Amino acid sequence: MSLTARRWYNDVRVGARLPGIETDVDMRALVMYAGATWDFHRYHYDSAYVAERGIQAPFMDGQMAGALLARQLMTWGGRDAFVRRLSYRLRNMVFVGERIVLSGEVVGKEEEAGVGLALCRLDIAKTDGSVVVEDASAAVELAYSGGRA
Repeated sequence: MSLTARRWYNDVRVGARLPGIETDVDMRALVMYAGATWDFHRYHYDSAYVAERGIQAPFMDGQMAGALLARQLMTWGGRDAFVRRLSYRLRNMVFVGERIVLSGEVVGKEEEAGVGLALCRLDIAKTDGSVVVEDASAAVELAYSGGRA
């Protein structure tokens, strides 16, 4: 992920699509996320442990979905962007070996306390079409080009 580009609030248009992100949920990703967050619950990496409990495979931590959504927003917003708010609800579990697709769009713009916010709607789906996150919402602070508009 490169955050060298900058997206200006003045240039953002309602209806603009955020770039989609596709990612494989593999064991490496789950272990890396666990290490970064110190969340080492065996549900997320121990195949034998989850099999004993009747679960098909280790599964993605729900907060990892939020981290992926934040990554999508920051990749789109650029180096001066700041995710002010992010709200989402998981609809389905994501298991090791599945691929997910993140999508989103700008649904509004507003100013709050003198800063420009792009309001976004976000979704995550599995490649089989199953909904993981639907209608998540976010507010991303973006800089004004040439000062305030």
